[in-house]
Amino acid sequence: MKQKKAAQIVLWLLLVSAVLLILSYFDVLDRPFALPPDPEKLILTDQSGPVSENTLPADNQSDTSAVVNADQMTVPTTAEQIDPVEDESLQELVFTDNDPDLLTTDGSKLRVWPEKSSVPAVGSSETAVLAQATEDKPLAGAFIIVDPGHGGSDVGVSWQGEGESEVLLEKTLNLEIATKVQEELTRLGAEVRLTRSTDEKHSYFYIMAYTADLLLQRYAADIKQAGYNPEPLEPLRLLMQDVIRINSGLQDSGGRGIFGSIGTPPNLKLIYDIQGEYKDTVFISLHLEASEQAEDKGVRVRYMSKEYVHDMNNSYAVGTDALAHAPNYSGYNTARRESLATLLEDRLTTLDPRLKSNLEAVFEDDLVVLRLNNVTSVQLTCGFLSHAEDRARLTSQEGQALIARGIAEALLQYFTANP
Repeated sequence: MKQKKAAQIVLWLLLVSAVLLILSYFDVLDRPFALPPDPEKLILTDQSGPVSENTLPADNQSDTSAVVNADQMTVPTTAEQIDPVEDESLQELVFTDNDPDLLTTDGSKLRVWPEKSSVPAVGSSETAVLAQATEDKPLAGAFIIVDPGHGGSDVGVSWQGEGESEVLLEKTLNLEIATKVQEELTRLGAEVRLTRSTDEKHSYFYIMAYTADLLLQRYAADIKQAGYNPEPLEPLRLLMQDVIRINSGLQDSGGRGIFGSIGTPPNLKLIYDIQGEYKDTVFISLHLEASEQAEDKGVRVRYMSKEYVHDMNNSYAVGTDALAHAPNYSGYNTARRESLATLLEDRLTTLDPRLKSNLEAVFEDDLVVLRLNNVTSVQLTCGFLSHAEDRARLTSQEGQALIARGIAEALLQYFTANP
């Protein structure tokens, strides 16, 4: 009798498992394992789907456009971006200076990649902004990625008024401000991408993969025009699409991909070198703050220099064998990052002196979305939800429009000073 009952239980478990597997196969439920993407599907069909900030190293990170938005965008397929090439006149695309085994260290610090790029230069983007700009479209040629911080279950900081319904969430205001920024920059001729346009949560690694994939697509087109076969870029795009698909920062999820290490492994160095080709590209992550100190207010801008990234990575490797980690990347352009951060704070506080912070306004900080890319990048705090004057500005149409105008003016000055 007991054996019969046990057999019935096993049978029911098998039936339930079969139903769950069928539902996951047809994407009605999430798949039980984080499997890598099917290369055939990535190459032959369109990809679409959903596209926050912490100071922990990637190994310990937890989840906390033309206008085209990440969740509306149909990611061009590998077949569209990197066509199978039969033209024998195209040169082979070769990556050089990308072998970490050729680098040495005394064991106290991580090895350091040479500054020389591993990829052929496309050379078309350095003056693209100034070359395309017109009087009515002064930012034509600029490619701006705007990240509205937080989203979904990751609400960011919040403020509670006297009534139960009087609640303000950072994630909501970040998106409202980002939309205003998008409208203003697009009006001035820039191409703008939002990492999200709805209330969705995206892992930090998703945001980095999304940023990288945008520039991999551009590089594939540019390098083919320069006479190279772009097919060797396919594996890099697949790596990024895998991180985007999983969209998780949990260590065992597979969602960190090649970003989940101390230092910069060879494939990630290739991506950073490609990103470095695009001087017309800027990444701005929008955030708010809150403080228990009533006087804390205003605009603050964070960035990371090359030296700061190196120091942070070395601090994460303390107590371990430095040779067990990938080398530090050397191609970060510190001057551009600091320039953008300084100009943003200056233009916003010039437009409205009340935006001046009583705290350190422009400073270095270890943030994943600044460390894990080689785009000129900053995190902009637009104000403090805990400060009444800031709060009034952040929640008003006029205040949000002022912030958008300040960002646009800062970018115009940035591209003028850094062609």
